[in-house]
Amino acid sequence: MGNSIKLDPAYETLHSRWQEICKSKSEFANELTKLSDETDGILKHNLLQIATWFNQDASFDELLERPEILAACVTALKSEQKSIEPKLVEQSARNGFFQIVSNAFSRPQIMKLLKFRLALLLTIGVLLTIFSVSLAPAFQEIYDDFGIELNSVTTLVFTASDLIRATWWLLPIFVVGFLVGNFIWCCSTAGKQSLSNNWIDHEFKNTRGELGNWCWHTAMLLELGWAPKNAYLLAGKSITKNWISNWSARLAQTPLIDATPQEGDWLLNDRYDLINQAILTPSHQSKIALLKEISNYYWSRSQTTSQWWIQLIFNMLFWLIGLLALIAVLALALPLISLIGMMTGGF
Repeated sequence: MGNSIKLDPAYETLHSRWQEICKSKSEFANELTKLSDETDGILKHNLLQIATWFNQDASFDELLERPEILAACVTALKSEQKSIEPKLVEQSARNGFFQIVSNAFSRPQIMKLLKFRLALLLTIGVLLTIFSVSLAPAFQEIYDDFGIELNSVTTLVFTASDLIRATWWLLPIFVVGFLVGNFIWCCSTAGKQSLSNNWIDHEFKNTRGELGNWCWHTAMLLELGWAPKNAYLLAGKSITKNWISNWSARLAQTPLIDATPQEGDWLLNDRYDLINQAILTPSHQSKIALLKEISNYYWSRSQTTSQWWIQLIFNMLFWLIGLLALIAVLALALPLISLIGMMTGGF
């Protein structure tokens, strides 16, 4: 945690409040676990992961850098009650729940179906290996016994099957390597802090969704009393995409953060001027309200946005696999037709 953040007046105030919350962190974990029973899928996974965080190494510095956890604590952090009562814990967790729902559902449909698509590709790879190891050699032996002259398509398929038979062991190595690599990532600092349960989903997050998360995180920090430059810096640390993190750090360093729109027109040259308008808003409360609206806007847009290049890659793969399956069928069928013709002609 940087010195500028620790010197912010909000740091000591919120840190003292966090020490009170820590006395009830098991109650937060229980409440989030109860909320997870009301849902399923990625949202259930996210809530259980947050509940686990409360039960284990819950630290104030990490809390500030993780918006989904901060959301569950904002109400308690803002409350003027000296002690954290069970009712306040429930209210705070439930208020954060609705924000976490919006965040979890902002993922594009392509990312939600990523596991299914990868599993389907793996299944196709296994079937292709079985075809090359078992089926193709049997047909090749039959054609050799009958002395059938093979066409170019069949020869090509048999050559490809020979290659797959020689390298079939690469498939289980690839699968095991991916699983081991993903396990190592899940045990790493980045994996533990991410709500994604695989590194592919973590790395290829949608840009609009990430910008929505940045605005949401910044609004919560400003609402808790942080100076804008420190709020921008903290929010940037929670973002996966490097260009957003770097842009956020640059905002924290420039002396024109709180400039009037006339003095800070250069900010509008950046890529996303909606956020720039919020940054240039002089009123603290207006800035918070505008950032919240922008986060909801980007989240809603993210739901209908496809990662076009991932979609394109998968579509090309499936079309290619379909074409290969058709070629394999023709490669086996054409010599059979020739063999049947020879047998019929013989009679």
